[in-house]
Amino acid sequence: MKKTILLFVFVLTAFNFCLAQEWFTSLKVAKKLALAQDKMLFVMWENAMSYPYPVLINTEKGESTITDLFDDERIDKLIWDYFIPVKIYESKYAELSQQIKETRGTKYFNKFIDDSIKIMDVNGNILNINTSYESIENLSLLIKLYALNTSFLKQELINYSKNKSLTTSFSLASKYLDFAIYAEKNLRLEIIQLANIYFEESKSYLTNSGLKNKKAFLQNCDLLKIKEYLILNKPRKALRHLKKINIAEIDNINKSLFSSLNYTGFKLLKNEENAALWKSKISLVDLRIANFIINNNF
Repeated sequence: MKKTILLFVFVLTAFNFCLAQEWFTSLKVAKKLALAQDKMLFVMWENAMSYPYPVLINTEKGESTITDLFDDERIDKLIWDYFIPVKIYESKYAELSQQIKETRGTKYFNKFIDDSIKIMDVNGNILNINTSYESIENLSLLIKLYALNTSFLKQELINYSKNKSLTTSFSLASKYLDFAIYAEKNLRLEIIQLANIYFEESKSYLTNSGLKNKKAFLQNCDLLKIKEYLILNKPRKALRHLKKINIAEIDNINKSLFSSLNYTGFKLLKNEENAALWKSKISLVDLRIANFIINNNF
């Protein structure tokens, strides 16, 4: 067994060295390497790589210059430094696009099928679905925004890769939501949208799961949806949703979360009096997360 692992590591290392200028063509292999290196995937369709692809890049002097994504060694090094690059063959189009069209909506589908750069997580879900209306993509900006170190998500990503289930997809979604708290403000929405892919997936497992308290689970999902508004610094919208909830119907396992959402909303509005009414009802874990949301929005 040890020999097999060592051989795999040796082959993978040699493979990477040989591909200094060549992108991965196996999405499966690229995903494994991205997981091991805590990186995102840099993905393009095969046909999009058959003609020049101009991108903007900032020089050391702080100036912007246009260069070809596929014919500039500096670009090649940058991509390999921050991502795992993957070329998807057109033969995979029908299989992959059909799965997405049925579950992800028009905006996501259009991003998947176009010729632009796609930043994906290790499970092949697109992060940068928000359309850029610039005629030439800014690679320096793309790297600044999306070259994420995913070590914060590592255990949840590993668990999900081993067994896709209600528990693993929900745990990964929740972790992505917390990941959004620490992200750049202009990236938080896209990370939340990525988290929602996993939340929806976890719900799809609910019918056939052996989970006893399904009502509490769905209630927790609804509360985490309100948490998204707080991460995006929309406390008034969050509090409006919270007011619609009957406190008597909050399940015991969700009471701390419910209290922390109220506390966070009032703190973001600088309403210390109302915030204080909720603080004593929050667990230490939820209070710590609430304070991170508050601090990262000021």
